[in-house]
Amino acid sequence: MTYHIQCRCGSLRGLLSQPQRAFHGICYCKDCRAYAKHLGVMSRTHDAQGGAEFVATQAKYVSFSEGTQHLACLSLSEKGLLRWYAKCCTTPIGGTPRNWKAPYVGLVHTCLKSDPVAFERTFPQLQMRVNTGSAIKTPPGLTIKTIVSLSSLMPRIIGDGITGAYKITPFFRLPAGEPISPVTVLSETERPHAYRSA
Repeated sequence: MTYHIQCRCGSLRGLLSQPQRAFHGICYCKDCRAYAKHLGVMSRTHDAQGGAEFVATQAKYVSFSEGTQHLACLSLSEKGLLRWYAKCCTTPIGGTPRNWKAPYVGLVHTCLKSDPVAFERTFPQLQMRVNTGSAIKTPPGLTIKTIVSLSSLMPRIIGDGITGAYKITPFFRLPAGEPISPVTVLSETERPHAYRSA
């Protein structure tokens, strides 16, 4: 079973395999909002409570078939997450740790909802709400489901780091694990502005 990934204009396309092993969640952190504000896409990515839907999976399940030249990478700081987006139409794609041996990918819903019906059919249940303390408005509780979901996902991520499966990734190059696109880090001027806006 696979699920289609694509940017808003369709220039970047790919697949998520094993979508049934992924977890559907919402993140309310200020970092995600600052990132979206910097790209100018917050109205498309975030809800009224300041949350952005995502699907959490392992890097080995993500692949791109077209348009990888459009894949760009942004980070809010020198040590922050790598936030991938399609520069052709400024569509957020997902976030990864800087260390490719922790092969987590949080795919933003903006690259998954080109077919909303398919999205609801494939990811029908909301399984986690994370960083709720940073929400603009208090979201409904989902604590137990969140703990269960994270407890299921994290051993898989750690396992891929141990077995070497982390090397199956569309975001980093072998053998050194360098990001496939140059990482743009927000400047000392851009960063405060992004957070104030968020």
